[in-house]
Amino acid sequence: MQQGNDPLNGWPAFTTMRACYQCARCTSGCPVATLDPEYNPRRIFRLAVLGEKEAVLKDEKLWYCLACYTCQERCPEEARPAEVLLALKNLACERGFAPAALLAAARLVAEDGRLYNIDEFHNEYREEEGLPALDEETGILGKLLALTGLQGRLVE
Repeated sequence: MQQGNDPLNGWPAFTTMRACYQCARCTSGCPVATLDPEYNPRRIFRLAVLGEKEAVLKDEKLWYCLACYTCQERCPEEARPAEVLLALKNLACERGFAPAALLAAARLVAEDGRLYNIDEFHNEYREEEGLPALDEETGILGKLLALTGLQGRLVE
C-alpha cells in the first residue's frame, strides 16, 4: 500500500494493526465480549485499518477494554491489540472524545488529588480507624499535573 493512500498514515503506533487478518481470536477470548456481544475488538481494528478514524475514536465501545491483555496473548500475528486499544483511547482523549465519567474523575484528581472529595465524614471515619485526617491540598499530584500542563486541560 502506498504511503499517500494508507488510512493509518499519521497514526503512530498503529502499524501492527496491518498484521491483523481478522481471525477473531481477540474477540473470542475477550471477557468483555463474552458479557457484551456488541463489543468486538476485531471490528474496532477493521474500522481503523479502513480509515474510519472518527468512527473508531467516537465509539463508546472503545472504552470497554479492561486491558487484561488476553487478546494480546491470543493474537497469532502479534498485532498487539491491547496496546493498540490503549493507544486509540489516548488518541480519543487528545481529540476530545473521552467519556464524560472519565473526564469527571480526571477533574477530581486534578483539583483535589483524589478520585473523591474529602469531607468531615471521611476524616471522622479515618480518625475512628486510627488514621490521620486528609486535607484538601493536592500535594505532589497537583504539582505534577500543573507541570505537565494536564491540570489546565482537565479543569476547563
